[in-house]
Amino acid sequence: MAKDQKPNVVENPAAPAPAPAPAPEATIEQLMADMKSAINRNDFKAVSQISRQIDQRNRATEKAELVAKQAMAAEVADKVLTVFMDAVGPMIDSRELDAFDGIWISHDFGEQKPTCRLVKTVAKTTKAGGGGTGKKFDISTEDMLNRHGSEEYKDGVSFKEAYDSNTDKNWRYAIRTKLLKLEGIIG
Repeated sequence: MAKDQKPNVVENPAAPAPAPAPAPEATIEQLMADMKSAINRNDFKAVSQISRQIDQRNRATEKAELVAKQAMAAEVADKVLTVFMDAVGPMIDSRELDAFDGIWISHDFGEQKPTCRLVKTVAKTTKAGGGGTGKKFDISTEDMLNRHGSEEYKDGVSFKEAYDSNTDKNWRYAIRTKLLKLEGIIG
């Protein structure tokens, strides 16, 4: 082969072409300008696509901010809990707080002063046979059904039949409410 001649090189057509460099991401301002242009052209498909891109960017930004705030809050909460336990730990260890179920502290950095509640709840009574007692009223649904179960609830159906026909808690709550009104306990 002579010095002037180049070797016969055949390019491989199956070889992948080098990937183009990714286009830089458009700024919100650029996207807004593109959307205005699309609106002027009455290209509402482009408006929709650009709007979606703007929304995705805004959501990503909001999510990143939320994650950062939550991380900071968790860090500060750990510090507050450490200080709290250092202060209250000796009272817990001395069993001074055994008469209570827990400590609830609230401080809303507003106009009201911080609050602290130490509460001992009353043990809940259990009653066999269903029809438990209400949280606000000291009368069971079962007792009210015994007194008013045969009376009409709705559309010719008695309270007892309606209560037994469905175990959904909202359904039964509506029946209990009507029974409480019938008893004169609520207005």
